[in-house]
Amino acid sequence: MDIKILVDEFKFKVRVSAIFIRNKKVLVNKYGMDSYCLPGGYVEVGENSKDAMIRELKEELNLDFNIISFAGIVENFFENLKGEKTHGIDFYYYVELKNDDDYHLIDYDFIELDKGKIVHHHFSWLDLEKLNEFKLYPLKIRNVIQEKEKAFHFIINDL
Repeated sequence: MDIKILVDEFKFKVRVSAIFIRNKKVLVNKYGMDSYCLPGGYVEVGENSKDAMIRELKEELNLDFNIISFAGIVENFFENLKGEKTHGIDFYYYVELKNDDDYHLIDYDFIELDKGKIVHHHFSWLDLEKLNEFKLYPLKIRNVIQEKEKAFHFIINDL
């Protein structure tokens, strides 16, 4: 069971996000009409964030990844696309493909069956030098990715 709980007017969730950089570009997933997020998903009850990261990448990309290093944590208070007040805790990891030759196997329009629900993923690569031109959420993560920061912790309150 995913860690996402509705408490009063807040939706609470625990997620993992992958920072996958290759050829000076970062892999992103289309989120809404004109915005993006990093590949990842919810941590399940009883699962640690590292295991969740590997599981989510396998589910979303159908490829095997290694975790290079822990990147940081973002505590985020925001309104999601459905207009719900959301409190999220997101663990970020730098990742790489287990087999670099699998790079060409990335399915950029992948359909995932996630706990009985069909989820459409639309992956693409964004140029690191032009990252600030895109709505990659949370917006603060763009600088982290460009600078390859590690051990960051942000609290973002957009409510």
